[in-house]
Amino acid sequence: MVDKEIRTILAPLTDGYVMLPNSAVGEILTYTSPEPFKQGPPWLLGEIAWRGWQVPVINYERMITDKGVTTVTAKTRVLIVKTLGESTQVNYIGLVIQGLPRLKKVGESTLIEKEVDELPDTVFSMVTIDDLQAVIPELGDLTRTVELAAYDS
Repeated sequence: MVDKEIRTILAPLTDGYVMLPNSAVGEILTYTSPEPFKQGPPWLLGEIAWRGWQVPVINYERMITDKGVTTVTAKTRVLIVKTLGESTQVNYIGLVIQGLPRLKKVGESTLIEKEVDELPDTVFSMVTIDDLQAVIPELGDLTRTVELAAYDS
């Protein structure tokens, strides 16, 4: 049987990577401080203007682990991710990443799913690929969570 490969983006976080389908990535931006919301959880950093959209920017790593801070260095970027279109207010989400992502083709033979008892709602899976630890977001739940935190306060 032929191993089907999917083109993905592996974006570095402080501890590990976030893996997304290549088609879900809109752009990679140099980090600029987002305009903060009046209130919200610590992982909701604010929003930025991008191509006519107001894009909420989050620290995804802090959202799913409830630890860590947003350390801004010369390598810090914002990865613009397309949402699933179910939201009327959140069409894109900015994820803070720590460096430039890399393109990676993955298939069943190169992707190993980690056995985890319970995952946060915004996480689809935890995986290992080429000895790298990565998290795959659940984009539908991520969109709803960000929308509630940013706009339904």
